[in-house]
Amino acid sequence: MYIDTHVQLNFSDFDADRAMVIGNAKKAGVKQFIVPGVDHLSCRTAVHFAHEYPGIIFAAVGFHPYEAPKNPDLSYIETLLKDDANKNYIVAIGECGLDYHQYKGEVAGGRKDVQQKLFREQLEIANFYDLPVIIHCREAFDDLFATLNTLNKIPRGVVHCFSGGLQDLRVIQELGLYVGIDGNVTYSKQLATIVPHISLSMLLLETDAPYLTPVPHRGTRNEPKYIPLIAQKIASLQGKEVSVIMEETTKNAQALFSLPENERL
Repeated sequence: MYIDTHVQLNFSDFDADRAMVIGNAKKAGVKQFIVPGVDHLSCRTAVHFAHEYPGIIFAAVGFHPYEAPKNPDLSYIETLLKDDANKNYIVAIGECGLDYHQYKGEVAGGRKDVQQKLFREQLEIANFYDLPVIIHCREAFDDLFATLNTLNKIPRGVVHCFSGGLQDLRVIQELGLYVGIDGNVTYSKQLATIVPHISLSMLLLETDAPYLTPVPHRGTRNEPKYIPLIAQKIASLQGKEVSVIMEETTKNAQALFSLPENERL
C-alpha cells in the first residue's frame, strides 16, 4: 500500500466529498494519510478526522510560518497533545518551519526572526513529546539549518515538499531527516535533477493536496489517489521498479510516524 504523508483533508476544499476522496484513494492503493495542521482551526479538524477515520487518518498539529505574525497560541497544541483521548491519533508536530517567499526582495529581518522563533518553539515541543516534525521550508534553507543546529537535539522529521538543491539534500541527510516529494516532480525540471540523488532510505511520498496536482491532471484539485503517479515518476527518474518505491516509502512513513498496525487495511 501507499501512504500519503502530507494531505490537507481537513481543508474546506474537501468538505463536499471527503469520504469519496478517501474511498477513491484507497481504491488506488493509498490507504493511510497524515493530515497536518497549519493554524488553530486546521489542527482541531485534523484531530477530529483522525478520530473519525481511526487507523486511516493520522493528525499532525502545528502552525505554518505564515501564522507567525499572528502570534499563535502554542499552548493549544500542547492541550491537544495532553488530551488522553488523542493518544495514537496525533503522530507529529507540523507543519512548521520557515517560508521567506513573501519577503523576497525585502529587508525583512524582524519578520524572519518571528518565523524562526515560532519554528524553534515547535521543535522544542516535538522533542518534549518525542514526536517527529513536519518541516515546511521555502527559500530559507540556510536559516532552517541554523535554527535546527541551535537545539541540543534535532528531532526526527521530514522536510515536506522538498525544493532545495543538492547541497541542501546532503545536509538534510546528515541531519537524519526525510524528504517529501510531491506532484510537482511530474513537471519540475529542478526536481528532475534532484530526485535521482535522493536515497530511498530518506524518501516519503506526499500530495500536498489540494495543491500541486501532478501531470496529467494539472489545473484540477489534487487528491491522494494521485500518489501512484508521483511514485511512477520517481521510479522513472531513479531507474527503479515502482513497487520498490512503494514498499520503501511506506516502510519509511511507518517508521517515522510510528504508525500502529491496522488489520482492516
